[in-house]
Amino acid sequence: MNKIIFILLLCVFIDGLIKRVPLFDYFIEGVKDAFQLFKTLLTTFMAFMIFVQLLQSSGTIDLLSHFLSPLLNLLHIPIDILVLGLLRPVSANASLSYLYSFYEIFGVDHPLSLLATLIQSGSDTTFYVVTLYFSSIHMKKTRYALPIGLTMDCLSVIFAIIIYLKMFV
Repeated sequence: MNKIIFILLLCVFIDGLIKRVPLFDYFIEGVKDAFQLFKTLLTTFMAFMIFVQLLQSSGTIDLLSHFLSPLLNLLHIPIDILVLGLLRPVSANASLSYLYSFYEIFGVDHPLSLLATLIQSGSDTTFYVVTLYFSSIHMKKTRYALPIGLTMDCLSVIFAIIIYLKMFV
């Protein structure tokens, strides 16, 4: 992969030399544009990280898991599956660490590990996508993007559990 990137950069450099383009000036202009984008994204990313920390430290996830634990116990699904489903729209790293814990506890071929993998791969980090991507294009009104994204995340968890119940329980 590094060789491909190097060859691509070399082709761009040679093409710029052939066309007698001021490469260094364009490079500096690109760095300035990237810095402006970085400033825009940094403030949004910091606000998002504070939101994630507040959600985790406020006990919201623990409260939801407490209320839903009787239903999950009835379905023979550990509460960590719900935590994974709640963390996935918020933080990719947190949900990935939960997925690895399933692999370590049960092994990669265990049905619960497969269920966790389905949840991890079937859903997306919706809050991250909405905050960072929309702020990068300065879009203020996201309209239905967040509700539809969260609905799709919820449906992916529900369908993953249905598939798990049909195949393994």
